[in-house]
Amino acid sequence: MNKKKKRNLILLIVLFLALMAGYLGYGYYKENHQTEEEPVTAKVLEIDSSKVTEIGITQGETSVNLKKEGDVWTSEDDDSITIDSDKVESFLTDACEIPADLVIPDVTDFDQYGLTDSENTISLQWDDDLYVIIIGDQNSNAGGFFYVRVNDEDTVYTIESSVRYALEKTMDDFAASEADSETETETGSETE
Repeated sequence: MNKKKKRNLILLIVLFLALMAGYLGYGYYKENHQTEEEPVTAKVLEIDSSKVTEIGITQGETSVNLKKEGDVWTSEDDDSITIDSDKVESFLTDACEIPADLVIPDVTDFDQYGLTDSENTISLQWDDDLYVIIIGDQNSNAGGFFYVRVNDEDTVYTIESSVRYALEKTMDDFAASEADSETETETGSETE
C-alpha cells in the first residue's frame, strides 16, 4: 500500500472511532445526567363540586368558613353576611378540579417546598370526606409555579400562579353585593 492510501485509511479509522466515541458519550450523558423529565399533566384534585357542603380557606390570619344548608351557603363566622351562591359555585369549579403542571412523587421533605408550616390552606368537606389543599412556596425559577399538596399524600404538585390566585379568596369575594341583596329582597316581596 502506498503512503497516501495508508494515511487515508488511518484517517478514516480515526474519524470512525471519534464518531463512535461521540455517540457512546452522548448516550451515557443522556442516561446519567438528564435532570429534567417531561412534565406530567395531571390533576391535583378532581372531585364533584356538588357534594361539597363546607369550605374553609385560611390565608395567614385571614379565614373564610362557609357551610351549605340546603341550597344556601352561609358564613359560619358572621351571620350578617349574605353569601352569593353563584360566587361560591364558581370558586368550587376552580377548587375541585385543579390542574397540575408537574407531579413530584415520593416526597419525604415537604419543608423544601414550603408545605410543612404553610398558612395557606383550602378545605373542602362533605359527610366523612375531607380534602385539605396546602399551598406552599412559589418557585420563581420555574415560571412562578406554586407547590401544592393534598391531605397527607407524599406527592407534591406544581400549579400555575393564575390557578393559585383564583383560589385566593376572602369573605368579601363571596359576599353578595348590596345590589344583589336588594334584588333578592324585591323579588321575595313580589312573590309573597
